[in-house]
Amino acid sequence: MVFRKDIKKYALISVFDKKNLKYLCQNLNEQNYLFISTGSTSKKIKSLGFQCLEVSKITKFKEILGGRVKTLNPKIFGSLLFKRDDNIHQKEFKKLNVPKIDLVIVNLYPFSKFIKNKDQSKIIEMIDVGGPSLIRAAGKNYEYVTTITSIKDYVNLIKNLNKNSGNTDIIFRKKMAAKVFKITAQYDKGICEWFNKKNITNKKIDLRYGENPFQKSHIISDKHKSIFNLKISGKDISYNNIIDVDSGFKCLSEFNEPTCVIIKHNNPCGVASSKSIEKAYEKAFESDSKSAFGGIVLLNRKITKKLALKISKRFFELIAATDFEEDALEILKKKKKLILIKTDKVRLNSMEVRSTVFGEIYQNIDTNKINRKFLKLVASNKVSDSKIDDLIFSSKVAKHVKSNAIVISANKQTLGMGIGQTNRVDSLKIALSKYTRNFKYKKNFVCVSDGFFPFTDSLEILNKYSCKAVGQPSGSINDHKNIEYAKKNKLPLYFLKERLFKH
Repeated sequence: MVFRKDIKKYALISVFDKKNLKYLCQNLNEQNYLFISTGSTSKKIKSLGFQCLEVSKITKFKEILGGRVKTLNPKIFGSLLFKRDDNIHQKEFKKLNVPKIDLVIVNLYPFSKFIKNKDQSKIIEMIDVGGPSLIRAAGKNYEYVTTITSIKDYVNLIKNLNKNSGNTDIIFRKKMAAKVFKITAQYDKGICEWFNKKNITNKKIDLRYGENPFQKSHIISDKHKSIFNLKISGKDISYNNIIDVDSGFKCLSEFNEPTCVIIKHNNPCGVASSKSIEKAYEKAFESDSKSAFGGIVLLNRKITKKLALKISKRFFELIAATDFEEDALEILKKKKKLILIKTDKVRLNSMEVRSTVFGEIYQNIDTNKINRKFLKLVASNKVSDSKIDDLIFSSKVAKHVKSNAIVISANKQTLGMGIGQTNRVDSLKIALSKYTRNFKYKKNFVCVSDGFFPFTDSLEILNKYSCKAVGQPSGSINDHKNIEYAKKNKLPLYFLKERLFKH
């Protein structure tokens, strides 16, 4: 590609968002602009077929500190800030022996989009230093230099250049300069607010002890999310309380209808949905009353006086609900050690973090919506709508039960769960033993597994117990054998859209 050498107009381009860069360069090239750039922007411009002069060639100074310092150099800022009609400025600029930059196109690192990232170092790296400096310098010298800070203004820039024979007019330059200082003010405000939030809201709070009495523990608590702000009454909140409430709330968040989740040792031991929260609680407790003793009860509705009377007859460690009627509070507060928590303002995080001896590991939370689209019939005939609802219900619960997880349910009530076993058959046998002990075959049930059944043995067991439908993820080399067995025995088999492991 050949540039005209009689007219030398330079555009400095350094953009994080490289959308529409081809359109920009193509049109500027037609206006005889030469390009100056840095790092990834330079590579992109060249990949599009245009020549590009590296900033380091002008400054004779290579990028340093992993790209933290690229454009911060007197030669670059001299080109941006010198007054074109000032004789002294012209003489000083001539000594720099650098191109005269008439157009600056910069969009800043998207700091605001990274502030929810759990890795603070990544947030810090999104604080743009060179970008704001470039556009502020160009904006200050708007009488001679045009500054573009938004992709949305590329079209307006080209229109103005076409209108003015390859140059921009003063009205346009002044309008773009005003944008510069508005953008940098907002940008710096966002950074300031983030620093203040990090400094003010995080607080270390000592807990009674850790998982065991001999272990010390504490929580680094954001005052906007602190569980201590949600507490209404009862004894001090412990390490185990926090872990259990966290697990229970995540499970409860799967449900919109009145639902109760009872947690024991970080796992659901009883879950039920119903038309009323009182009935949901009774069904959840009935699911496994022995395990529920001393557990954590979470409800996604207000606790009424009627429900409080029922709860107060049993021993629980903690009750969490969206709200409490005054009469209900009066009843429950009589149990001095019973912790009461109001969860109406609690929201799920977007990331999960776990500490290991190798460092902290992060993952985004599973946001899959478990509904009818989550299930795919692969064997036998479709079951009734109520059984489909139970498969959906069991899948929602299985998502929050430690692997290997088996959830047996009927009428939106867990009847038996196999939790955390090292093989799936043992989990299934435990779930069935709880079902037969607590319900004595009184209910037609469905079964969901959080992972695939590697062999037909689990289906064979379920078939003997007259299971009405089975849900499992696909992925086993023996999927076809499970499908064949289910078809042969007329056992409805559904494949789940995704695996539901929780370790």
